[in-house]
Amino acid sequence: MKRSLKTFAALGFCVLFFCMCAFFSLGMLIPGASVAVEGAKMPQLITDGRISGSFGNDFEDWFSKRFAFRGKIVDAFSSLREALFRTGNEQVVVGSDGFLYFADTLDSFLHTNPMTHEEIAAAASALANLSDYAKQHGARLLFFAAPNKNTIYPEYMPGRYRAAVSDTPSDLDRLYAYLSENTDVDYLDLRPVLTEAKTEGLLYHKRDSHWNGLGAHIAYRAIMEHLALPTPDYSGMTRLETDRFEGDLDRLLYPGSVRYDANTTYDYSGLFVYTSAFSNEMDMVITTRSAGEAGRLLFFRDSFGSALLSDLAISFSGTQLERAVPYRIDELNTLAADVVLVEITERNLRQLIQCDKRISETAG
Repeated sequence: MKRSLKTFAALGFCVLFFCMCAFFSLGMLIPGASVAVEGAKMPQLITDGRISGSFGNDFEDWFSKRFAFRGKIVDAFSSLREALFRTGNEQVVVGSDGFLYFADTLDSFLHTNPMTHEEIAAAASALANLSDYAKQHGARLLFFAAPNKNTIYPEYMPGRYRAAVSDTPSDLDRLYAYLSENTDVDYLDLRPVLTEAKTEGLLYHKRDSHWNGLGAHIAYRAIMEHLALPTPDYSGMTRLETDRFEGDLDRLLYPGSVRYDANTTYDYSGLFVYTSAFSNEMDMVITTRSAGEAGRLLFFRDSFGSALLSDLAISFSGTQLERAVPYRIDELNTLAADVVLVEITERNLRQLIQCDKRISETAG
C-alpha cells in the first residue's frame, strides 16, 4: 500500500511538472505573455553546419528569460521574499522600513575589494590633470562624489551587513585624503552635508538607488556655497510633490509591474530652456540657457547628476552636461566655461582612472 502511494505521488509530481512546463511553453504563443528581458535571440541548434555543443545551456538561459508570464511570476516570488524574509535578488538588497539598496554598493559599504594604492593615485592624477587643464582655460574645477545610499542611510541596511563593515578607511576616504595631501584639486565631501540634512526629510528614494529631489537640492546648495556662487531666490518657487517616480531597484526586483516612489522637486517652468535636442535627463549631452548669474558651466556627470540638472540650469547662464567617459575636457577649447564640475557615484570611483584621456588625445 505504501509503495502504491509513493508511486502515485511520484506520478502526480511528474504530471504536474509536465503540465507546468507545457503551460509556460505554450503560453509563449499568447501575444504579450512572453517578453525578453535582454532581447536575446533563440539559440540555433546548428551553426556553421555543425551541431552547437552549447545549445542546451544556451536554450535554458534563453527560455529562463522568455517563458510565459515570467514578469508576473518573478513579481510574486519577489513580493514573497521581501515580505517574509526581507531578501531581494542578486542585484537588490532589501533593508528595513521599505528601503532597497543596489547590491553593487556592497563593496563600498563593507570596504571590501578596495582600490589599490596605485589605483587611488591614478584616479587622483587624472583629476589633477583635469583640474590643471581647466585652470589653463580660465575655469575652476570642483570634484565631488555622490555618496551611495547606504553610506548616508546605513541604519536601514540588513544587520548582517552592518555587523560586517570593516573599520578600515573607505575608498572615498582614501581618495579625498590623497587629493588633499598630493594635489591641489578642489573637492567637496558631501557625506557630512547630507548626513546632517537628514533631519530635513528623506534625501534618497526608498525604492531607487539615487538621491531624490530634496537630496539633490541640498547637494546643489552645498556646491554653490563651496564655490561662493550666487543662487536664485527659491522662496517664491512652488514645491512639487509626486508619487509617480519609478524606482530603478523596484524595476530590478519587480520586472512585471510598474511601482512608484515619492519625490519632491520645484516647478522650474519657464526658468531655463534646453538648447540641445533634449529627450530625457540621461542624454549623453545636454545644453541649457537661462538668466542665471553664476557664469557658464561644463558638468561631467553620471546618473546622479541628472537630479542636479534643473537647479544648475537656472543658476548658470549656460550649461553643458556630458555623460561620456573619458571626460571631454577638450570642450574647453571652444566653450568659455567658468566652472567645471566632475561628479561620479561613490561605487564607481575606479572609473576615474584615465578619465583624463581626452587631454593626451588633444595634446597629441
